[in-house]
This record gives sequence, structure tokens and C-alpha cells, in this order.
Amino acid sequence: MNTFEPDIFAERETLFVEVILPLSLAKNYTYRVPFDLNSQVEIGKRVVVQFGKHKIYTALVRNITTKPPIAYEAKYLLDVIDSAPSVTATQLKFWAWMTDYYMCNEGDVMAAALPASLKLASETILILRDEFDEAVVLTEKEELIVNALKKQQKLTINDVSKLLGQKTIYPIINQLLDKELILVAEEVIQKYKPLLKSFIILNEFYNEEENLKQLFSILDRAPKQLDALLAYLKLNKQGLPIAKDELLEESNCGQAALKSLIDKDIFTVLKRPVSRLASNADDFSINFTLNTGQENALEKINTFFEEKDVVLLHGVTASGKTQVY
Repeated sequence: MNTFEPDIFAERETLFVEVILPLSLAKNYTYRVPFDLNSQVEIGKRVVVQFGKHKIYTALVRNITTKPPIAYEAKYLLDVIDSAPSVTATQLKFWAWMTDYYMCNEGDVMAAALPASLKLASETILILRDEFDEAVVLTEKEELIVNALKKQQKLTINDVSKLLGQKTIYPIINQLLDKELILVAEEVIQKYKPLLKSFIILNEFYNEEENLKQLFSILDRAPKQLDALLAYLKLNKQGLPIAKDELLEESNCGQAALKSLIDKDIFTVLKRPVSRLASNADDFSINFTLNTGQENALEKINTFFEEKDVVLLHGVTASGKTQVY
């Protein structure tokens, strides 16, 4: 006897989600939703996606559709983190306005708007709180993470994934965050190195007049070093350290004489960060004349400034934008 079995797979609806990634991307990307997560996806919820070969990110659902992307085959999203939307429809509308007004990407706005704990990524650093309630009930996997953090002090999301032997770990991380057991630490790589400048200051011992007189007598047989000392005293009217290059220029004593005074502990060298930008506006001078097009642009900019505080100056390469700016 033949029996009819309905094709249950034909009734399954395939969903796709457009997501915002916390990255400066020119467009949003679309991911396919596993059928068992269809009922969980919702606009404003956070989901876990793979972007690139190895990177895992927390993304935000921007739109839900049944249409797959045309230009590429959509990857499956890995998990749905939230039980309720983290970002409301009103907030998403505001994000869209910010994207348009400031001419940035939605990922830039997301990265700035959400706290670190809401945008976990594969390289996110997890640390244990200094103080937490030891009586909090933990699952076996949560306890495994906490014990590992007690020994290693910090773990990445990737480390936790390897520790538990599974990819779906974001709900577990969120539970630990909700229980106030762990913190998310954003490690910043300091690529900028401050510009350090050398300053010279006289040893405090020679602030006493008698000691200074003795120093003059000692340096009487080292005229270049004496010149450096006299130049320092001339420049040091306010008792502040003197820039090394300024002292060398004023004294004309040479590097060797100054080094001798430093080696003798008469002078001390201080390294201080200074701005890479010109500190004196008077040093800037305009030595060019705007052409007709630039004059018109400048006039329009000034007119627009009467209406709003922000004006976009746009032009092709070598169009003269820099002079107008």
C-alpha cells in the first residue's frame, strides 16, 4: 500500500539576513539563516557570523528577506545571540541618518555606538572581574571558562572556543557577562609614537649661589662648556627646562661640550613629548592666490556655514581643494 508523505522540506522557508558588521565596510553583507534559527532572527538582534576565512564577529540584523544575494553565495550565520533586539528600529533609523549626514558606513556607527560587551569578536579579550559573587551558580562550561581565567588571566573568544571544543559559545559568554563574572577588555595597539624632544635642566645642586660660583671656576679652563652654562642661565629666566637645540644654537658650544656637562651631572636631559603640529598659528602664512573656481567655492562654503556647521568640500584630485581648505 502506497502512502503519501508530504514534502516537509518544500514548506521550509529559506531566510536571509542583511547584517551590519562593526567594520568600516562600504556595504552590508547578507547571510543565510539555518532553518532551526528562522524563528529566532529579528531586526535589531545580534547574530554571530564568519567574515573572511577565520574572523568571527557579532553582527546586527538590519533586514530580513527571502531573496539571496546575487553577487555571491551567502554563508550561513552561526548563531543568534539575543532573545530580544539589542537595537531598536528607532535607533537603526538614527544610525541611517548618521551614516548619511557624516558620510560614513553603518559599521562605523555600530562600532562607535555599541559598548565592547555587545560586539564580541574572535579576538575580543575576556578577563575575570576582580570581585564577583562566588556563590553564583555556574553551568559546567561556564565553570570551565572561569577556572581557565583564574589561571591565565585573559582569554580570547577563539581561546574559549578551543577550550570548550565548540563554535557556538556566544550565549555562554553572554551568560557570564550577565552574571557579572567577566569583563570585556579592548586591547589597543598603540601605533602612534609621540615625538620626543630633549630638554636641558641644571642640576639642583647648582641652584645655590656658592655652588654655582665654584662651577664657574671649574669651567674656566673649558670655555665651550662655560659658554653652554652661560647660555643656559641666559635662557632660563623662568626656571624651566631649555630645549637642547635652542641651547646649542644660543651657545654655539657644540654637541661634545654639552655632552661633557651631561656626563659630569651638571646638566640633566629630560625627554618630553611635543606636538607634531605647529604650535604657533603665526607661523602659517598664505602665499598663494585662489583662482575663480576656488573663490566661488569659498564663497558658497561661507554661505552654507550660515545655515549649518558642516559643509562637504568635494573635488577630484588636483582640483585645488587644499588651498580652499
